[in-house]
Amino acid sequence: MKKIYSLIVFAIGSLTLASCGDDDFTEKVNTIQVEKSETTIPAAGGSVDITLTGEGLTVVSAADWLTATINGNVLTASATANPTRESRASHIDVKAANGDTYLVSIVQTGGMLALESNELAATDLDASYNVAIEKSVGSVTVKSLSDWVKASVNAKSDSIKVEVASNDYDVARQGKILVTSGVLEDTLFVNQAAMKFSLSTNVASILSNAAGSKTVTVSHSKPVTVESKADWITASITGNVIKVSVAANATKRRVGEVAVKSGKSEKTLYVSQLDFADQFSGTYNFLFYDVNQKGWYYLPADVTDKGISIKPFKNFGAYTIPLTVNKTARTVQTANCGTYLGEWSAEGTTLYLYLAWGNFFGGDVKKWSTATVTNVASTGTVYAEKLNSGDVVTIINWAGNWTYNNVTYEIDTWLFQTMSAKAFTTANNRGSLLSFSKPYLISNPEGATAKYANKNGCAIQLPNGEYARPAVLKNILRPLK
Repeated sequence: MKKIYSLIVFAIGSLTLASCGDDDFTEKVNTIQVEKSETTIPAAGGSVDITLTGEGLTVVSAADWLTATINGNVLTASATANPTRESRASHIDVKAANGDTYLVSIVQTGGMLALESNELAATDLDASYNVAIEKSVGSVTVKSLSDWVKASVNAKSDSIKVEVASNDYDVARQGKILVTSGVLEDTLFVNQAAMKFSLSTNVASILSNAAGSKTVTVSHSKPVTVESKADWITASITGNVIKVSVAANATKRRVGEVAVKSGKSEKTLYVSQLDFADQFSGTYNFLFYDVNQKGWYYLPADVTDKGISIKPFKNFGAYTIPLTVNKTARTVQTANCGTYLGEWSAEGTTLYLYLAWGNFFGGDVKKWSTATVTNVASTGTVYAEKLNSGDVVTIINWAGNWTYNNVTYEIDTWLFQTMSAKAFTTANNRGSLLSFSKPYLISNPEGATAKYANKNGCAIQLPNGEYARPAVLKNILRPLK
């Protein structure tokens, strides 16, 4: 009986297996075929044709910036310009009469706005310029943000026309033009040069009390006018030369002004008159800038035809910087670098001081003229100047340069260079004991010291409005690095 039951189970299983093996599975094939499933349209917009196959096809766009039409088996996808810098994507639904569907992906690249240059260099004169628009999406509009700049778009040449008004000021200026395409923005900067207008000097110094004249050169790109502000001065201009004439002077020294105008700019030419022979010698303050303390200081100084005498140390006498003064030619020069000035000692060591030159503002490294340069002097310029207090003083400014290894350096600092022996040589050099940067002399106002003193009672006001304090120098050696 068990054997018959087993045969029955085997027969049922075999029938079941045979039944499963007879079933067939057929995959459904989409009747819509597309030439390419993804298409890219440039940022500027446009149309692209895509070939389809299928029966009774209809198409619908999924985005408002994208349109779709079909003619026979050709799908035309059209996009408007992309107003953003970001790319965007959408799709077109394709449907056949039998209900089959297909999605065609459309990608549009991001917009671009580019000019041939974002910087326009303009002269100081009236002029017009063209800046090419290299890339844009859709139409371009421009708006000037500066009242002296006009801007317009030349659609035919794909360029921006920029009209720049004359610059009537002696400073450069920058204007801006906003360039827009859709939501894209760019800026065109208009850099206009300053009006050409400068004086060869702002002080015309006449070193005699007799009537006389002086000329000053003016560089200009627009007409220049001059007007004297003092009854003892007359001024005129011919070409690029200003001539100032002064009447005889019955005072010790005086300063007047001439207004020099060009465009909408005005400069002041100061006219100084003093008698060089009579006013050169006297009691001065020796002004200098300390690069370590970053401030102005002064030492009392006696100035004669022989030299400038200063006393920087309490425990030592005065040191004299020799001068060569020619009262006939009205010129003054210091002695050459390498000139012996005197001794200085500390802690039993005696050092010998020599005049030397420094260049502290010409680069990152402080330089001195070295012991091999011994033939260079510093030249003084003498003139009168009116202080804020109303006092008129005599100023002696200094300038010069030296050359070493075919490199020329400006003298902007005077040095008291120390030597271990009484000879100005490289071997004897021990560094600078004192440094006086940007040195000049200013005479003491007669009986008017209180007028220009600071509230501290010891600082003096300089012509530039800053204050200089009395120099308190310690008896220590500060080698030049």
